[in-house]
Amino acid sequence: MKRTTLVTIINFTLGFYLLVWIYYAAFNWEVFSIKLNTNAGFSVIGGYPFAFFFLFGFAALLAVKYVVHLNKVYEDKTEKEQAHRIAIQEKDIELLKMKEVLFKMQTSEMSKNSSHLNALHEKLDSLSEQMSHENRPMEEKGEQEDKQDGA
Repeated sequence: MKRTTLVTIINFTLGFYLLVWIYYAAFNWEVFSIKLNTNAGFSVIGGYPFAFFFLFGFAALLAVKYVVHLNKVYEDKTEKEQAHRIAIQEKDIELLKMKEVLFKMQTSEMSKNSSHLNALHEKLDSLSEQMSHENRPMEEKGEQEDKQDGA
């Protein structure tokens, strides 16, 4: 809103400036077209002072309009870059959330697998203990028979 108001004011001022000078030149052409010799201090300069001030003022207003336009272009560029940066950061946040979910899923699966593995190890340990208890009496019987055969 602020930029639009400023551009409107500059356009209005430029139009009003042109209108006033054209009106003045149209109805006072004799004065507008007078060539005067002006002492500048270091030399005498001959020229059309009204035409000079008209062109000088017009160039100054055009320069102001150009600077405002450049400022507007720079601000638009900055806004677009910020919007782009925000969009990229939102995508990064999305990716991080997805990674977090995947990590949680992997850790939960790993903990489940770990608990299953621990349960399997316990079963294997209990089975190996049972097998070792069952094999001991047979070994003891085999040793007693060997002693009896040897005696």
